This record gives sequence, C-alpha cells and structure tokens, in this order.
Amino acid sequence: MYLIGQGVDQHKLVKKTNSTVVLGGVRIKSDYKIVAHSDGDVVLHSLSNAILGCVQGGDIGEYFKDTDPKNKNLDSSKILKFCLKKLNKAKIVNVDLTIQCENIILKDLKKQIKQNLIELLNCKKVNVKATRFEQKSDLITCHSIVLINK
Repeated sequence: MYLIGQGVDQHKLVKKTNSTVVLGGVRIKSDYKIVAHSDGDVVLHSLSNAILGCVQGGDIGEYFKDTDPKNKNLDSSKILKFCLKKLNKAKIVNVDLTIQCENIILKDLKKQIKQNLIELLNCKKVNVKATRFEQKSDLITCHSIVLINK
C-alpha cells in the first residue's frame, strides 16, 4: 500500500552578518539567521511533518513543543529520526520538496542539501527545488511531499 504525506514549515529570517542557517541538515554560512526555538531547519521540519502525515501521526509540534526548554536550539535531525521511526517498516519511495526564500540564494546549495537528504532518509529518489517569493520577504518556507510503501 502506498501512502502520501505533505508538510510545510516557515520561519522568519533576520539580518545577522557572519551567521549560519541549517537547511536539510546542511550548515550554510549566511548573513541571515532563522528565528526559531530549535535550529529552525525548515527542510527537516517540513519533511518530518510529511512523514508524520504518511502514518497519520499528527505534526511535530505535538512531540517537540516550542515552549519546552529542552527543545531550545534542538538539532532538527533528531526530530527527523524520531519521525522516521514512526514509519515502522515502511520505506520512503519518493521525496519532493520546494524551498522558498528571497534572501538566501540556494541555486548552488541544492545538490548538497539533496545529497544529505538521500543519506538521512535512506532514499535515492529525492528532489530539491528552490524558488523565490519575487517580492521582498523576510521568510523562508519549505513544502514537502513524501510517498511511502507500507
């Protein structure tokens, strides 16, 4: 049986020279910082929610509250690993995601993010797209779709 899940995550970006953002588990030097309780990895948050959607598991906020001090600056790969366990023996067939951001140019980073996701998800069928808002925006957003075979 095939099941599909969809996830989205969005955070605000603030200007901060010589900062680092994390996208898809990849640390990227930037002049912006993601405002978040955890590390703010919109890619892993969106993917985690999509995986939970496949198994009718709710959303990551139910398991990782942004009001809980133990989740402060949490590495989002821990969130993803938690969600992957929810798949039980199901396998990820395909992942498709789009990162939307005006302030960080992702053109040259997509391959690195894709490769890291292939390793994290143990799935070779991963597609990473990037687009811009085409207007001034201080947001970064990721939309993800995950197909599993259960």
